[in-house]
Amino acid sequence: MNTEPKKRFFRRLNLVTIIAVYFLILVGGIVRSTGSGMGCPDWPKCFGAYTPPTHVSELPENYREIYAEKRIEKNQRLARVLEGLGLDELAREVVAGEKVQKEQEFNFTKTWIEYLNRLTGVLIGIFIICCVVSTLTFFKSDPRVFYLSFGALVLVVFQGWTGSLVVSTNLLPGLITFHMVLAIALIALLIYTRFYIGKSKIVGLVSYKPAKVRRLLLFCMILFFAQVLLGTQVREAVDLIADTLGEANRWDWIENLGIVFYIHRSYSIILLLLHAFLIYRLTKSIENFSTSKYLVWSLLFLVVLEILTGVVLSYFALPYFIQPVHLLLAIVIFGVQYFLYLIISEKSVDLTE
Repeated sequence: MNTEPKKRFFRRLNLVTIIAVYFLILVGGIVRSTGSGMGCPDWPKCFGAYTPPTHVSELPENYREIYAEKRIEKNQRLARVLEGLGLDELAREVVAGEKVQKEQEFNFTKTWIEYLNRLTGVLIGIFIICCVVSTLTFFKSDPRVFYLSFGALVLVVFQGWTGSLVVSTNLLPGLITFHMVLAIALIALLIYTRFYIGKSKIVGLVSYKPAKVRRLLLFCMILFFAQVLLGTQVREAVDLIADTLGEANRWDWIENLGIVFYIHRSYSIILLLLHAFLIYRLTKSIENFSTSKYLVWSLLFLVVLEILTGVVLSYFALPYFIQPVHLLLAIVIFGVQYFLYLIISEKSVDLTE
């Protein structure tokens, strides 16, 4: 039985899903940069409905107290679980932290930005369910694709549950970072699935010191991931300073960020130099102008563009529209790095075995 047409359909659906996840990361960045994370104070509904209100008059007068009480009840259940795991300090923060107790008033723009974020998440869930279903048609010939897709579905469900905790804890900083790390893990799993089902068609890299190139790329991936985590710490510091200084003093935010920001900024130069060297080594391993070569050069372009957006953020008071672009570029870079790593690892296999 010829399963190639069915696999080809799956590859296309997988690619659409990957693009949708990247779009979700972009929307999530917009949510964060505009402070819209609590635009909907409950989950999975928004103000108790599947379609959010368009004006505060549609809500009861005591709506803030209503949703605060619901959040507190949910946080108390979460705190009991955390205490059972021995995380007593985090449990106290979840229940009694100053940020957790803070309530926000209805804002039409923020509510609908957050609602778009949730709709995108639902759409991705539907895409991944379709991916799982489509793998059933060639399950006997290649069951691994089913298990990979099902794993992605489990991860999306867990990501959705984590999103509900982000809302109930009123954007607890560490939880937001964990939420983003899960999104990166989902991207990695989807990319690996795409690589696995199409690796027989991947060409362009030869065995020119593959082990050394692979180790160098892995080293760059680890350092870059550390830079992404540093960026989340800078973002959390921005949130704290924004609450302290207010929007009117936006141009003073950067100079009050502290040492983490300066490490993050200087570290980017090291990463640029490392990636320039990596590109040089990778181009030595390419035998023709293939998809792999375009990926290699796009990696350098993306790193340069990422640094440029960082410069704009640093010298122009963190423009709203640049923040989500900066985040999206970082995750795209990780995706390109990971896909190249998979290709090199595959080409490093002794084909005589």
